[in-house]
Amino acid sequence: MKYRSVLFVPGHEEKKIKKAYTLNADLIVLDLESTVPEDQKEHAKKIIKECNVNKDHTYIRIDKNSDLEFVTSEKFPGIFLPFTESKKQLVEIDTLLKKTERLKTDVIPILESINGLANLEEICSFSERIQIISFGSHDLAKSINLKVSEDENEILEFRKNIVNKSKNIKKPIDTSYLNFKDLNGFETSCNIVKKLGFGGKACIHPNQVDISNKIFT
Repeated sequence: MKYRSVLFVPGHEEKKIKKAYTLNADLIVLDLESTVPEDQKEHAKKIIKECNVNKDHTYIRIDKNSDLEFVTSEKFPGIFLPFTESKKQLVEIDTLLKKTERLKTDVIPILESINGLANLEEICSFSERIQIISFGSHDLAKSINLKVSEDENEILEFRKNIVNKSKNIKKPIDTSYLNFKDLNGFETSCNIVKKLGFGGKACIHPNQVDISNKIFT
């Protein structure tokens, strides 16, 4: 599977889910975490099931470990794991998945905390599940009161570290670009991280998908 464009879609919004599968995203990630209100998370699972999505190109971003049962029962091939911070956490996820999965489930850690970035090497070395990692700069910046400017220089060293520590696995997926109306800014961000060694980018809007595909091809 390619990871040039990884489109995140709120799991409780049926129209957006259906729209996603008309696009050319390499991977669609149906979200149960931050884009879904707390009182809508279980309903989101029902919507995802009813949409009968193409699971070959669909992962789930889980909100909590109990979501793993939904992932395996519906036979989704992989998950994004928010706030991955240690190998111990991955071992726990691995143990839970083995109890219910019929096919081996891919796990893509999201590195979005100082603790996670500090433990990058041990996270990348968990070859039982990990083939690729992803960066989540927005929660990281919020947690350390970091204001990121338009040129994103404030997160440059974090990006370099992610690339350097993940050299033995697939090229990592870069963080999303929140100003989805600024397509020039998105394209600039894609070009920056491609030069650093990233292999793709998280997308949050349909208009970002083709740009990401073009740059990371």
